[in-house]
Amino acid sequence: MTEMSFLEHLQELRTRLIVIIVAMFLGMAVAWPFTEKVQRFIQRPLREPSLVQKWNYALSSYVHRTFPKFSHLLGLDPQPPQVTPHKLNYMAPLEPFFVQMKISLVTGLALAFPVILYQLWLFISPGLFPHERRYIYYFIPFGTLAFVAGDLFFLYLVWPLIIAFSLAYESDVLFSMLNLTQYVNFCLRLMLLFGVIFELPLILLLLNRARLVSLDFLVRNRRLAILLSAVIAAFHADVVTMTVVAVPIYCMYEVSILLLRLAGRKPDPAAAAEPAPAPLESGPAGPPE
Repeated sequence: MTEMSFLEHLQELRTRLIVIIVAMFLGMAVAWPFTEKVQRFIQRPLREPSLVQKWNYALSSYVHRTFPKFSHLLGLDPQPPQVTPHKLNYMAPLEPFFVQMKISLVTGLALAFPVILYQLWLFISPGLFPHERRYIYYFIPFGTLAFVAGDLFFLYLVWPLIIAFSLAYESDVLFSMLNLTQYVNFCLRLMLLFGVIFELPLILLLLNRARLVSLDFLVRNRRLAILLSAVIAAFHADVVTMTVVAVPIYCMYEVSILLLRLAGRKPDPAAAAEPAPAPLESGPAGPPE
């Protein structure tokens, strides 16, 4: 473990932040030619049925073919999911350009995420023991995979559900005029949030390895985890978004408990096997020698 002064910590932090900013700008430059494809992918729920709607149609069709009497009893009449194509609108002259900048920035952050994790590790590694520094071989690859998995989970499952729920309010007297900036900002903010949420098991595992968090502590504080999940999700105004944010947070907490059961730090057998001190026997004192 290396001891550093306060000024040395600030200098080290400045160096790591500069490297992170440079990596993000390089990632942004690489992502710029693909921003239109990313934007089209984000707008897929406005043109195509969601994955859940496709699964629902496939399941109802299977039940209708396999158990026709039961399907008729339930009144199932499978219909292919229909989605009315929608377009986003913008009001300001340069609004699409600034939206493209935001998309390239977030995409560049995702591309530079391994570098960000590595710089974060270099910043905290001086305070670690030599045997704890080998965790970098797990921290960077699994941290990157977890972030990407969280983004994919959001884009393929959660985001189409949110948009489908929003468009379900359309009627003869109510129609949607979704704004480009608000649509993209909402999507990118939740995408980053889900990437961080999926980092929770890895973070808790590393804290457990560093003897800062124990499995018993996580098991005892499940109610607190539920409360914190609801508090974090409460920053979103609508109930649907609150639900789709709070549930994955707590699910990742349970995954963390399962991960610690499988790969967490085991109790020290030497400490467990150490005999307890014998209690003092009470009785009349003998005569002095």
